[in-house]
Amino acid sequence: MRRYETFFISNPDLSADDRAQLFEKTKDLIAKQDGFLVLFDEWGVKKLSYDIKKKGRGYYVRIDFCGDGALVAELERSFRIDDRVMKFMTIVLSKDVDLEKVKEEIAREAEAEAERAIATEDNDMEESLDTADAYEMEIENDIDIEE
Repeated sequence: MRRYETFFISNPDLSADDRAQLFEKTKDLIAKQDGFLVLFDEWGVKKLSYDIKKKGRGYYVRIDFCGDGALVAELERSFRIDDRVMKFMTIVLSKDVDLEKVKEEIAREAEAEAERAIATEDNDMEESLDTADAYEMEIENDIDIEE
């Protein structure tokens, strides 16, 4: 099994429903072809370097997945015949991938992200408490001055 990365640019004028339908179709195709979706990363609307299909902007998406050559061929065939996709490109990230190691890597990243979120939340809470304490001290000082 190989690990691939596919970038595609969809029409920026698609409605949210059409875009969601395109993304679901892409994810389903990967699953049907016995692939494993590592990451589906939406970058959003960005300016293009040059016009594609008379459009100056496009909705960028990066897909990181594991699979075989047949999956890539089917994915690219699907993009070619879908008018919502303006451009695409697939590259091989790794020629021999252990799927279990990839799943472990994803689990570690998710765990690290959860820890960062908790640390950020704790920091925000401490800053809020510090601000509240400072405000309370300021109020007490104002009261002392007036007395």
